[in-house]
Amino acid sequence: MPNPTSDQPKYLMEHLAELRQRLLRCLALAVTGMVVAFLKSGWLFEALLHPFHKIQERFPDFAAQVRSLQTLTPIEAFMINMKLATFAGLLVASPLILREVWAFSSPALKAGERGAILAVFCLGLFFFAGGLAFGYCVIIPLALQFLVRYNLDNHFIPQWTLQGYFSFLVNFLLVFGCLFELPLVLAALVSIGVATPAFLGQKRKHAIVGIFILAFFVAPTADPVSQTLVALPLIVLYEVGIWLSYLAVRKGS
Repeated sequence: MPNPTSDQPKYLMEHLAELRQRLLRCLALAVTGMVVAFLKSGWLFEALLHPFHKIQERFPDFAAQVRSLQTLTPIEAFMINMKLATFAGLLVASPLILREVWAFSSPALKAGERGAILAVFCLGLFFFAGGLAFGYCVIIPLALQFLVRYNLDNHFIPQWTLQGYFSFLVNFLLVFGCLFELPLVLAALVSIGVATPAFLGQKRKHAIVGIFILAFFVAPTADPVSQTLVALPLIVLYEVGIWLSYLAVRKGS
């Protein structure tokens, strides 16, 4: 009869060898994705510059002052392109990388845990993508319109740099990508016992007030329309979070 204790070093070495192989595959996939994205990154660069071009069309006075984004160092444009390629490459290669991670870790999980992790990952990706889309299509144009109008009304001479523009854009997109994870945050709080679905439903009015306070700070302008545009999706996501919480409790029971 085999002794499990004597086989443990062998199993450990096999486990480490598999981990090494999968890490090397993940690294190769990431590098390949980054190289391909760098060679084909023109479309991403243009997509992020699209709001700037649209604002130039809307404000001819601004376009006369800022005909193009400035670079302050010789390497600035190249480095920004490299960062975009890195992000896009990792994003494109992420399904294959996650497949390697999943293949390594899933044997140690129970069937119910595998389903829960897959569901959380898919929902998190969906909500994050929704936040990016909302930020790009709604918030970024509003923010740029407000900032350009503010500069023109106060007779400031704008000198926008490529680095400053992309930092502004990426920060806004990441903020709204994270804000749209609200349903998963609520479901997680319920899952660990910090709150209950009934409690979240009872505090709905307080949550709406808190969301509008948050919208006051996050919205690009102080007018009620912009704040409502930011608050409404978050209110809907709060309701989705309550529904997911009920689902999490039901699955847990």
